[in-house]
Amino acid sequence: MGNAGTTRRGSIFSKQDSTGEDGSTRHNKRLSSRQNTFLEEEEFPPEPPAIPPPEPLTMRQKELLTEMWKLLEEDIAKVGVITFVSLFETHPDVQQSFMPFRGVDIEDLKHSRQLRDHALRVMAFVQKAVARLYEPDKLETLLRDLGKKHYHYGAKQKYVDLIGPQFIMAIQPSLVDRWTEEMHSAWTALFLNMAYIMKGSMAAEERFRVKKTAT
Repeated sequence: MGNAGTTRRGSIFSKQDSTGEDGSTRHNKRLSSRQNTFLEEEEFPPEPPAIPPPEPLTMRQKELLTEMWKLLEEDIAKVGVITFVSLFETHPDVQQSFMPFRGVDIEDLKHSRQLRDHALRVMAFVQKAVARLYEPDKLETLLRDLGKKHYHYGAKQKYVDLIGPQFIMAIQPSLVDRWTEEMHSAWTALFLNMAYIMKGSMAAEERFRVKKTAT
């Protein structure tokens, strides 16, 4: 995927550094280069400043997440439904972005087979992420692909940040006797890293779309 900022800098430098021409030609080329740059800046939104990535998970956090997931597996459908019901209750705009659930009463959603199936698909993805904690390259590839898919579904980047906190609240009752601040931090770290990679992929898709449309 093209990096518009990098492309602009490269084209400007290559033209300014040209040799073997008279001053007038060089001056005209500089003017042309600047004009082209202004056009590019109008057509292509600049790449936003890089946001520092979250801290990577520690080995202890990976161990905790792996252990906790084994305890959650039996109730994972219930956890998934609670996660999304809570999400829709606190963020109604998110519910409206899901065509099958748009306008459906929250009480009806609690017993919706369609919501249960969707929740299970999301939980299955979390399971894949946990299973790849010790294979970061594979996990990153998985997350980038999911971010790309979400972009083409029309999902907003800000929604990606919302699942983690709702999931953490949903699993606490199932782990009430074992729950610690350390566990909370481990899940938070996982979802922060997941969201960071997914949103980066979504942003890259948007820049690519804008550039492709403009050209």
